[in-house]
Amino acid sequence: MHFLHEKQSLNLRVRIYLYFITVLIVSCLSAQIVDDSTKLVYGPETTTFTSEFNLVNNIESYQPVDTSIYLFERQSYVDQTGRKFQSLGNFGTALFPIFYTPQDQIGRTSGFNAYDRYAYQLSDVKYYDTKSPFIELLVYLGGGNRNIVDIGFSRNVNENWNLGFDIRKITTNKQLAPENQTDRQVIGSSFVGYTHYKHSSIPYQVLANYSSMSHKVVELGGARPTSDSLRTDFFLFDNALVRLDEAQAIVKTARFHLYQDLQIADQFQLYHTFDYRKESNIYKDFAGGSTADGYNTYNDFYDQFLIDTDSTQERSVFTSVSNEAGLKGDLSSVFYRFYARLRAVDFNYLLYDPGGKTVEKYLGGYVRFDWKDKFAVSGNAQFLVGGEYQLGGDISSDLINVSYTSKKYRVPFVYLNYFGNHHEWHNDFSSVFSNELKGQLNLDFKHFDIRPKVKLAAYNNFIYFDQEIEPQQASDGALISSLGGDFNLRFLNSKGEGWHLENEVLVTNVSGGASQFVRLPDVWYNGRYFWRGKWFDDLVPVEFGVDAHARSAYYGNAYAPEIQQFYLQDEQEIFGYAAANLFVNMKVDKFFFSLKWTHFNQPQDDGYFATPNYPGQPKAIDLIIRWMFFD
Repeated sequence: MHFLHEKQSLNLRVRIYLYFITVLIVSCLSAQIVDDSTKLVYGPETTTFTSEFNLVNNIESYQPVDTSIYLFERQSYVDQTGRKFQSLGNFGTALFPIFYTPQDQIGRTSGFNAYDRYAYQLSDVKYYDTKSPFIELLVYLGGGNRNIVDIGFSRNVNENWNLGFDIRKITTNKQLAPENQTDRQVIGSSFVGYTHYKHSSIPYQVLANYSSMSHKVVELGGARPTSDSLRTDFFLFDNALVRLDEAQAIVKTARFHLYQDLQIADQFQLYHTFDYRKESNIYKDFAGGSTADGYNTYNDFYDQFLIDTDSTQERSVFTSVSNEAGLKGDLSSVFYRFYARLRAVDFNYLLYDPGGKTVEKYLGGYVRFDWKDKFAVSGNAQFLVGGEYQLGGDISSDLINVSYTSKKYRVPFVYLNYFGNHHEWHNDFSSVFSNELKGQLNLDFKHFDIRPKVKLAAYNNFIYFDQEIEPQQASDGALISSLGGDFNLRFLNSKGEGWHLENEVLVTNVSGGASQFVRLPDVWYNGRYFWRGKWFDDLVPVEFGVDAHARSAYYGNAYAPEIQQFYLQDEQEIFGYAAANLFVNMKVDKFFFSLKWTHFNQPQDDGYFATPNYPGQPKAIDLIIRWMFFD
């Protein structure tokens, strides 16, 4: 009966979506006919944007807003990053990079970063130049009540001053054991407001942004099998048993960022950057009763109780304030930038202050050489008083891309000191050392492209959480070697329409004395097989096909919600699987939509694991809409 009800609900949802799409196509085509009789003044070509990275590094690059339907069906964070992150099987849940990467900041961080990526990052902020008010609306209506709404607005007050904002809302229902059709698991809100001003007569510019996030998650602890531990027990979804019942994580961030520069001469500019960031991480859980089979969703989940056996209240607060001042300029084809930075950080827990107040002092620089827009070489260096550093270089051309980064960075606070209801440790770890070399060839031919890739990442003093959920530092090194690339085929007609076969493959090996602490799939694959062309007298760009992902079996890291950390485990293998989505993407004028059948190949009462104990997203029908307004 459950399967029959699910099938009927699925068919009804498909009929509703198809009816909605048909109405929108007819409406938009009608609007297009009317519009074609008038002169369209404003549009994507008159609305451009740049980034702070470009402005800081004197890269005069404004690009028009994206109007492509390519990859439009990938709108969740995991999909947008090429499925290179573990999640807990639902929108808005904790994230962990499958392919380990060194932290960006060589100074001290909190280490609580499982939800950081749902907040606006500095690199996400776009600074627009609009000739008319620009509004962008994105709505993701996912099966199982997985929803994302993103609203952006930007306009020029005058030719030298732009301001705007972006608001993103994530609301998702529990995919495991929901009590009703409105039983929320995630409610997340993110906001960023920004402005960019250039003085009309003085060579001075300033940009600023303020961003915040409030992210609330009901932590389920994963699916709980019955005593016979059947694999199918993990994929009951609506009828699943879960390990936690009253647990909740609340993550809040606030950030203000300012950049300004003054040009003294073409070869000489002064600049200043100010950055303030505050993050708080809260975890709550309360003792409940036992289930019918005798499992207690509080006492049986945690290994120990150090403060209270009836409730858990955890909180950490991290604050950083940074001031950077420097010189920069262009000398013919060479750009230079040198700076000094002071960064003050503070960190504490609800019941414990680990003495996290410190002031960090940095010196750094960046140099870039460009040759006729065909070849670029850049290098950067950053030194922190105390011995930590970052050195890097990059070579880019149409044929080859090579980069090298060497880092020595401080261990995050959470690995050093912690005291809460279920864990306590006090460590004196050394800074982590990493070397990373990446290379890629770009070979483009008429009917196919080949982009071989290689990545070598070496770690010393590697830090991790062990099987007992305690932080450790490896005494030996680990070398992560990845070889693969993109291999794409095209079968096109004279109009440029036809089938595309895109494949991304990575084969990874981990060696060295610390290799046992690094868990990765040996084979990782993304594939997209689709037809691209135009319908309705060449008015409507269309893509339809299959978007697939597969990886080999491995013992992926498990998740400890009470400390928001992923840790090693040897009990449950994330078995190999292949998940596929059917999709169709269309664009009518400035209206985009995608209809996607997520994981359509999922067998009944089976599936795959996103993280140990957490099944991946079940089969669902998703509708994605994007609408842009330029006047």
